[in-house]
Amino acid sequence: MKTQEQLKQELSAPLPSEAVSQHPTKTYLSSIKAIYVTERLNDVFGIGKWQTKVEKIADGDKGMVVVKLTFLVPDYQIYYECFGGNDNGGYDSKNFDLGDAYKGATTDAITKVCSFLGIGIDVFKGNKSPTQKTYPDNDLPWINDKQVSDLVQRIKSGEQGLIEKAKKSFKISKANLEKLTTA
Repeated sequence: MKTQEQLKQELSAPLPSEAVSQHPTKTYLSSIKAIYVTERLNDVFGIGKWQTKVEKIADGDKGMVVVKLTFLVPDYQIYYECFGGNDNGGYDSKNFDLGDAYKGATTDAITKVCSFLGIGIDVFKGNKSPTQKTYPDNDLPWINDKQVSDLVQRIKSGEQGLIEKAKKSFKISKANLEKLTTA
């Protein structure tokens, strides 16, 4: 059996750069490819040593599917429950597939549970952008929420030139730039 510290280190180890990409619709966010999450679970706990149970919660009139996922690792007494949703483009979509909507909802829930375990923690903290390792000439890190909060406080206390300094040191999403400019 691994210690809690060993589990934490193995689960939160950085994902390969190809595991992270720009979110297709929310371009200020990163997305983690689910297969890398599955691979991490297999590497840390072992194939067949972790379990999921999925329960249908709802399927809406527009094609939205919601599931409740239970995640278990019996050897380590790990237990999580989480909800996930997906509409696969909705019923009106040319390529709508209810099965894909359920799979997408399950993937949504399991990747959320895995964020609780620390898988992809650098991405969720905003410390790794999808382009950070893919394009070495564009190696500025994304500014994270704590850094934005700290800068907002400094701006409010009267410090000058912080936004320009931040732009030279970080990639800043539109939402975070708005927080800084309205501080």
